[in-house]
Amino acid sequence: MLEDLRSLQSDLNALKKDIAAEAKDKISKKALRERAEALGTRWFSEFSQVLSTVHGISPDLVESYSQAFGRLIKISAPNNQKSSYKETLLQLTKSFRDDLILPIQTRPKGGTKASLLEELLKDLPDPNENEYLAEAVACARHDFYRAAANLGWCAAIDRIHRAIEKHGFTKYNIMSESMASQTKGRYKKFNQVQDVSSISELREVFDNVILWIIEGMNLIDSNQHARLRSCFELRCQCSHPGDAPVTEYNLLAFFSDLNEIIFKNTKFNSN
Repeated sequence: MLEDLRSLQSDLNALKKDIAAEAKDKISKKALRERAEALGTRWFSEFSQVLSTVHGISPDLVESYSQAFGRLIKISAPNNQKSSYKETLLQLTKSFRDDLILPIQTRPKGGTKASLLEELLKDLPDPNENEYLAEAVACARHDFYRAAANLGWCAAIDRIHRAIEKHGFTKYNIMSESMASQTKGRYKKFNQVQDVSSISELREVFDNVILWIIEGMNLIDSNQHARLRSCFELRCQCSHPGDAPVTEYNLLAFFSDLNEIIFKNTKFNSN
């Protein structure tokens, strides 16, 4: 991470120098605009989430950088003011090392991905759930990240199944029928009418279908649905052959989302 941050800092400084060298008041060169857009995109794809969830950087500080990088993307459209680039790049570079690099350099060593995962999940009360997650932590400790993600999703979808059982399969079935009958709005393409009466039957329903229905039941909102869908997609990637890497950062972000949206959410208490 340190080398990646240093590389990002170097690229920001290089862009700032090249922008300052431009004679015109507006930046029209495609190459400069593409560099600006690429740096902003890189921040969101590689840094914005893991800096707070994995490396302990203040979420408020990360958000302030995200706003500035978001502005860098926005102004990369043709013919924006040179002054806008200079202002945004100054904001990004003036304290970059102090804010993001030094805290990671000086952080006490010894926090492994497994211990961070254990800390994240330590307060879960359900012993059956904890059995799944204890295996996930053991897998993470041995760098078996794909196996850990599969076990984590098992725990999450089991919690969802139990919550649906608590709310009643009738309510679940009626909601699916109501959603399937809609011809406009968010659920207009949903067509998975359900008729389940037990956990065993529910376990045969595809998880992505269940995520739609629990949104309809107001157990999650659309943003939470999107995050859970990302978790489900990571789980699917971990279950099938493919070249997409699964790193400790992916795993910690995955479990952070499951923890906040499912495990700590009182709407999914099965008791």
